[in-house]
Amino acid sequence: MTDHIICSWRVRTTLPLPEVALWRGPNRPVDIEIRLGSVPAVSDKGKYFEATQDGRVLLDLSPVVRFLVAPNYVVVDTSHSPETPDWRARLLGPALGLLCYLRGILPLHACSVRIGKGTVAIAGPSGAGKSMLAAALMRRNHTLVADDICAVTWYCSRPMVLPSFPALKLPPDGLKTLGFDASGPAHVWLDANKFLLPAVDGFDPAPLSLDVVYLLEDASKGNDDSIIPVHGVDAFERLSSMCYRAEMGRLLYLPSALFSIAAQLAGQVAVRRLVRRTGLARLAELARLIEADVTNNQKVDLCGTPA
Repeated sequence: MTDHIICSWRVRTTLPLPEVALWRGPNRPVDIEIRLGSVPAVSDKGKYFEATQDGRVLLDLSPVVRFLVAPNYVVVDTSHSPETPDWRARLLGPALGLLCYLRGILPLHACSVRIGKGTVAIAGPSGAGKSMLAAALMRRNHTLVADDICAVTWYCSRPMVLPSFPALKLPPDGLKTLGFDASGPAHVWLDANKFLLPAVDGFDPAPLSLDVVYLLEDASKGNDDSIIPVHGVDAFERLSSMCYRAEMGRLLYLPSALFSIAAQLAGQVAVRRLVRRTGLARLAELARLIEADVTNNQKVDLCGTPA
């Protein structure tokens, strides 16, 4: 048995999780157990998840793996060796998102990075370049907090990010552009061309206050990179669309409850559109643009008054 820390949870398993930090906290009860077992397929072959009558969720990602997910345990059913990264990539992706929903935590489809004294989330749909931009910020000595799923909860009425695990999934051309050695990282998928880049330097599993959410979008032809603040209903609607696999959240919550959580977040953090020209060559400039925005806005609080 080995204990790890994911999103502040004490996670115990006999399965290898090399991407995840070891538990070094106090000797408190285990929050989640991960174990091998038999998991049935979903009854509707057109879906990849379904709730059971007792409130658990079947997550069918065949042929790689099936999960049975409850708030305090995950059963893993895979024909792959426990040492292969493919089932773990799905555990630390869709299964982690489900755990967040089941435990009352909002999973944003975002990477998160600590910049100076602040923590930012970079949100966007799959393929938008979230991990690449996070890696570019890492190249500039900022610290990764979470990749792809940014788990947000509230402590003392303040939105906080629960750091997940110190690694990024990147394509080989992205590794090359950023100057990382593509021969070092492990191949993540059997069915996709991505590699796992460790990001352990400075990683701290302690919860962090969330200050800014950047929403990635492509610039219109001829327009330059820009950061545009959004407020009110616009901020709420844009954040609502950035819930990780929102269809899973809607299965477990009433839509009104999910919207209420997004509205609360939109009212407590700065939300900005990051409109950028596409292309890997733009990464360093985008990283500097975010740095400048964070630096300028650390001089004022989120309500716009001097800090």
